[in-house]
Amino acid sequence: MNIPFVYNLLKAAKITAILSFLGGTFLLIVYFYNQGSIAILNLGIYYTLLALLINSILFFTLYITLIHSKVKRKKIFRSLILMIINVPIGLCYVGAIIMYHLP
Repeated sequence: MNIPFVYNLLKAAKITAILSFLGGTFLLIVYFYNQGSIAILNLGIYYTLLALLINSILFFTLYITLIHSKVKRKKIFRSLILMIINVPIGLCYVGAIIMYHLP
């Protein structure tokens, strides 16, 4: 496997995972600050769908690279874990929004 490709992929995965987390956290904070604004909620839904698409593409690319690569396997695996960690965090955010709307 091409080493520069692996390094660029690892860098892109790390940046994407961090930006996805920060973007989602920012939207959640803005949502609560605006007392449950529907406009922010709709923006958050679209953001989540876009982040899911982009993160899924990168995740599967990393997974395929892990299977076929003989170098940097440990770093590739760590990047996969970093991307997976965003899933339970997102579910907690959804739970917080649901709890916010319960009487």
